[in-house]
Amino acid sequence: MVSETDWGFLRDSVYKTVKKLENRNIVHAEAFFTSTQTTEVSIRNSEILTQNKADDSGVGFRVVAAKNKVGFACTNTLDEKTIQETGEKAFDIAKASSEEPNFALPEKDRIPKVKELFDKAVAEIVVEEAVDIAKRAITAAEDFDRRVIAKDGRVMFQTGWRGITNTLGTDIAEQETKTVIYLGGSGKQKGEVTGSCSDFIFSRAADLKPEIVGQNVAEMVIEMFNPKPVKTFEGTAVFGPEAVSNQLFEVLVNALKGENVLAGHSAWTKKLEEKVASESLTITDNALREKGFSSRSFDDEGYPSQNTVLIRNGQLESFLHNATTANALKMKNTGNASRSPNGFNMVRWIIGNGYRAKPEVHPSNLIIHQEKKTKDKLVSEIENGILIESMAGFPQASSGMISAHLSRAFFIKNGEKQHAMKDGMISGMAFDWFKKISGVGNDSKQFQNAVVPSVRVEGVKILGA
Repeated sequence: MVSETDWGFLRDSVYKTVKKLENRNIVHAEAFFTSTQTTEVSIRNSEILTQNKADDSGVGFRVVAAKNKVGFACTNTLDEKTIQETGEKAFDIAKASSEEPNFALPEKDRIPKVKELFDKAVAEIVVEEAVDIAKRAITAAEDFDRRVIAKDGRVMFQTGWRGITNTLGTDIAEQETKTVIYLGGSGKQKGEVTGSCSDFIFSRAADLKPEIVGQNVAEMVIEMFNPKPVKTFEGTAVFGPEAVSNQLFEVLVNALKGENVLAGHSAWTKKLEEKVASESLTITDNALREKGFSSRSFDDEGYPSQNTVLIRNGQLESFLHNATTANALKMKNTGNASRSPNGFNMVRWIIGNGYRAKPEVHPSNLIIHQEKKTKDKLVSEIENGILIESMAGFPQASSGMISAHLSRAFFIKNGEKQHAMKDGMISGMAFDWFKKISGVGNDSKQFQNAVVPSVRVEGVKILGA
């Protein structure tokens, strides 16, 4: 567990540095600092591959010089002299940088308190307990059916602090915990090997339920035996939560980010207050969600967290902003400054970030609001189509073009799931699909930056044999 003494020293040193910078010829200065302890175990081919406990602390300074020239520098050497030198380095870089006319920092404001972001039990976890959890996940998967092999996985427990101090009066900090369990598996029988199937839990709490994760993986693997090819056709597709959280999520975020709106790279740049999707689609970004994996009381610039309606019944109501994009576009800051990378990497994204990066615009918990129908009900209403649980490939996020391999998908005929699909693909424009949504499920699942259910879309092209 990160000691309060060490955290207090870091916070005091950072505060002193910002105060010293105020006496220089600067416009503003900001310090973002974190201190974390991470316990991590990895799985490879049914065995524990690595086990590790790592500490990481540091601070990143942004200093604004005359004419809105901005410099950034960071360090993980935590003595007072080095911290002060890093602040001065950021100032020197600022003086030599190009002007950023729209750059802004948020003013000091009242910060809300988000509940249950810290679980003391996580802070007390030792490596041996993490190893035991990983082994329980492996056992649950492989004992469920002997054809199942636990190929890879991660168990991670992290505890720490995040803080921001700036010359506009902000001086705030928050303690939090994050936990992840991920297990990937495949199956083998009579020379047939299935593709990889996975399950995971993103949480704030210590109880990661490894037996449930392991059993879920085993059940997925068994469904993948005896796949059959299908011919190319156009039909209805139900995208499960995992499929929604990858390619569809990436296209949505690209269109909603204020940075892309400002640059003219968003497909929805001029669509505010217009219909951009089916009336079934309502999306919010809620950083205030209780126990939310990416919830927080303030964003990574110190702006108060928000619950922002982005799309309501298909109508675009807001974009995602940090202080700079909001200032440039004369819109309300939505508190979406983030110093985490944009990729969907289950665990590694969480270690060694924060203070090393300048903030970008990214969602907290992007929520597609669920409706009443179960996934099975959405499927039962399909005459001819597919259920896509996962797919592989990268979309052309700005255009919305998706061409993806169907990693785990099932052919549907007359409302019934027939068999796993072999060597299938889908192709189409996500922005068209958003307008063709005919149903949203009630099976929402928490991902890194998203809470999404199954979504049913009409008129999707399935490429088969």
